[in-house]
Amino acid sequence: MSIFSGNMNIGYRVPLDLTETSFRGSVLSVFAVIAMGYAFVFETKAFFFSTSIGTNLVLHKSEDDGRVQLNFNITMTDLPCDYAAVDVFSTIGHKKEVVKNINKFPIDADGVLQRYEQQNWHKDDMELWDPAIWESIDELHVDGEDAIRLNNVSFPFAVRTFPMVLVQFYTKDCPSCNDLAPTYEALGEIVTDAAMSLVDELHDDLHSEEEYEQAVNAMAPVLVTKLDCGDHPDVCNEQKIQVYPTMRVFVDGEAQGDYRGHRTVMELVHWLSHVEAKHRQPGMLRMQEIVEFASERVVRNEEEVVWNEQVSYRRSQMLYSNTTNHPGCQLSGSLMVDEAPGKFIIHANSFGHHVAAHMTNLSHIVHHFSFGDLGTQKFVADGWSDGPSSFKKSLHPMDEHVYVTRDLHHAFHHHIQVVTTEITENSLKNWVGSRGSIGRVYRMLENSHLSSYRHFIVPEAKFSYDISPIAISYIRTSITWYEYITALLAIVGGTFTMIGMMDSFCPKK
Repeated sequence: MSIFSGNMNIGYRVPLDLTETSFRGSVLSVFAVIAMGYAFVFETKAFFFSTSIGTNLVLHKSEDDGRVQLNFNITMTDLPCDYAAVDVFSTIGHKKEVVKNINKFPIDADGVLQRYEQQNWHKDDMELWDPAIWESIDELHVDGEDAIRLNNVSFPFAVRTFPMVLVQFYTKDCPSCNDLAPTYEALGEIVTDAAMSLVDELHDDLHSEEEYEQAVNAMAPVLVTKLDCGDHPDVCNEQKIQVYPTMRVFVDGEAQGDYRGHRTVMELVHWLSHVEAKHRQPGMLRMQEIVEFASERVVRNEEEVVWNEQVSYRRSQMLYSNTTNHPGCQLSGSLMVDEAPGKFIIHANSFGHHVAAHMTNLSHIVHHFSFGDLGTQKFVADGWSDGPSSFKKSLHPMDEHVYVTRDLHHAFHHHIQVVTTEITENSLKNWVGSRGSIGRVYRMLENSHLSSYRHFIVPEAKFSYDISPIAISYIRTSITWYEYITALLAIVGGTFTMIGMMDSFCPKK
């Protein structure tokens, strides 16, 4: 037992010669104290204030029921808000003509953003023809056409000669144009009948049909005309007609707006009367007689008379601005899309219109395009400075890029690889070392190219995206307490070891 206890005794007495002081020992001791002091200070500073960044590759885990937020702010420089539509497609579903959470603001010809927000007609709210006009177009043409056909020669003459001209730009293969044809012809007939009534009342000295026709055209407050864009494409291209039918009014040779309301006779004559009131003196207004003739022709009961009188002023505020001054549209908003390969598409579409493919210009400016929560993006961009230098830019690499389409039947397609990025940290006060999440953001790798379309297909601005199944995890860590204590002990042991080695190399006296 005594032998065993003697072998286990670690409390040996230090020899006396090792406890004797010397000048060399004092110098080495001072050096050791200074070295340990510096090491203690830097290790303590690192423990309380320093962190490090590490990366891991992990499988992507979905949040929000397998959906992610898509944020966008895009200006279409040559696509009016009336025709700008947004579609979202994915491999597991699609949303056609998205309108919820999307804001549209017109851009004028000088590129200035307008203050009012634009809203498009819903298909259930718009009448494409007047139900009060029961005759077919052939029946209305029995006694001749009252909506005058124009061509590339007569169009500039009519616009230049007559004070107010209404022109319908159409094509023969446009279904909406065919639906509107009886209503529009009835409008021309009503204007002609009203003008003939005034001529018969005021003039009894007209002897030839040519004189009578000239008098009727002069007495009519508006000349109702139409032009086939299929037969005269140069005129329509010059007027920048993007959809059919387009009903545009010209006053004193200048375009004053396109009609956007219900395609009924009463709505049209109310619109024309407000256009006239805007550009003529009170004593020169003649559309009121057309309104009365139209009421006799198409208003079916007293209730409709009261309704038309009550809403006529309200219509003028909603529909009768000069829309030809707003060729562009800024679209912005946020959508929840599936975390699956998909497409975000901006294209030209309007209920009740046939889009002219060759006149669709989808040049655009991307002010912002990103995925994920905007608040988390801002927090990471402003408060997380430890990531790679390109990290912030990769959250929205397309911002403030301009994509100009210079040729017909072309549009830009954008291909985007989306990489989920998790940022986590170890709290300095977390003595058990568990990780807490700062947030999830989405980095983007983008590639754009110009695509061509067949002449009969309407171009689309496509943003194709694919969310990677592999996510990147950035881990910000700090030194744990046990690593700190281990480092302190290592400093003490290491320092004395080095001092001993240095002393062994010194010559003995």
